[in-house]
This record gives sequence, structure tokens and C-alpha cells, in this order.
Amino acid sequence: MDILSIILAGLMYPGLITALALGLLYRLLLTGAAPRVRPGAALGSREGLAALAGILSAAAGLAALPWPFHPAGAPRAWLWAWAGLELAFLLPLVPALASGVPKVARAAIRRAQIGVFGRTLLWAAMATGLTTHASWGLNALPAHLLALVATVIAFPIAIGWGPFDDEVSVTGAGVQAGLPPELRQIDDLARDVASGALLAAALLATLPTGVGPAWLATIMIVAGFTAATVAMRRLSGRLPRLSLPAILRLGWAYAAPLAAAAAVALIIAGRLA
Repeated sequence: MDILSIILAGLMYPGLITALALGLLYRLLLTGAAPRVRPGAALGSREGLAALAGILSAAAGLAALPWPFHPAGAPRAWLWAWAGLELAFLLPLVPALASGVPKVARAAIRRAQIGVFGRTLLWAAMATGLTTHASWGLNALPAHLLALVATVIAFPIAIGWGPFDDEVSVTGAGVQAGLPPELRQIDDLARDVASGALLAAALLATLPTGVGPAWLATIMIVAGFTAATVAMRRLSGRLPRLSLPAILRLGWAYAAPLAAAAAVALIIAGRLA
């Protein structure tokens, strides 16, 4: 693994440029409109700098996963991938948490609680898929299928989509209350990048991307990304916002048992191998 390959992975694919492209594609497919952002506005505020730090964290998380055609080989630094993608969601919330404005801080705490809960369940499912990333035989298939279903349930919670989004009827504009339009746009971009990166990572982990040619894995990820985002777009606004206790009950009742069952199936598959 030479230095040039590492730089290429960090800046281009699957790093920063890829993370930005995923965020823009995610927003375009979800809303039908590309975001309008003035990057220079981010440099003069803590909110903008936190958003930029979140985008860089998402890029680092993506670069640590075994993507098809990875210029630095196929790294399996899953712990670093988790840390990067988790920080991509949490760093943009730091200014809101430290704002001293009660309604903004409450909105940030709520988003952080829901997001961390959902991503814990999501990564529990993804860990099974990543552990057997290159094995899709009959012994490992039940573990993969259980992990896939758990991922489908946990992912909307993890990114705060739809019913799991900010309750703006209570907190006004949520974590963006009081921000000028330029900073809201940058904050939205950071959230889009984090969500798009996490969706791509979830598809990499739970689809059979570790077997077969790299071009086929790329097609599966692109098709899955498009299908998932379009499905979320069609369902947007049709489901009511859920309270924090209701979200916790939903996650514990469905996603957690499926992720645990996937782990058990993985252990059984290892004994049968």
C-alpha cells in the first residue's frame, strides 16, 4: 500500500469526492433538487466548521471500507469506518449542543439519542455482513439475510429519516433554529453526506459485494442506493413523527432481535464450516 494510493483513496475514491457525490446524489434522489451551498460561508462560523469536519469524517469512514476497485487494496479497518461515519453525524451537532439555547439543545440531544441508537443497531447488523463479506454459501446465507432485514429497519432510525426526524412542531426549526440560510444549507449538506455515505456502507456490508467481479458489486451498490433513496422519497410525509420512547420500542422490538439472530446464525455457520 503506497502513499499515492492512500492519498488517492482519501481524496478521490472512496474518500472525499465520493462522499460529496453520495451526499449530492442522496439529496437529488430524495427531494428532486440539488442543494445550493456556498462553501465559503462555512469558514466563518463554528456551525460551518463543524459541518465541514463531519464531511471529512464521512470521507475517512468510507475510505476504510473494502470498496470495489479500492486504490489501496481492500482495507478491513471496520472500527475506523465506524468511528468516521459516527463522527460524521455527531460533529455537526456540537454547536447546537453548546449553543445555550434550550430548544436548540433539546433538538440536538433528541437527534443524537435517536441517531446513536439507530446506528448501534445498524452496525450490529452490518458487522455480521462484513465478517462474512466474502462468503455467501448456504451456511452463511441465513446470517446475511437476517442482517439485511435488520439493516432495512435500523437505517431510517440511524439517519433520522421521516418518522425519526426532528420534531419541529415542538422545537421550532430543530437544531437549525436561528441559523442564517447559508449555514442551514451547509448543515443540510453535511447531513446528506453522512446519510449517503452510511447508506452506501450499509449496502456494501449487506449485499453480496464481496463475491463476484468488482464491476458487479459496483452495479449492486448503485442500484441499491437508488432504490432505497427513491423508496424513502415515496414514503416521505406519509408517516407520522414518532416520539423517542416509540422509536426505542420499535428498534428493540424488531431491529435488535434480527441483528442478534444474525450474529447467532453467523456463529452457527462458523461451526458448520
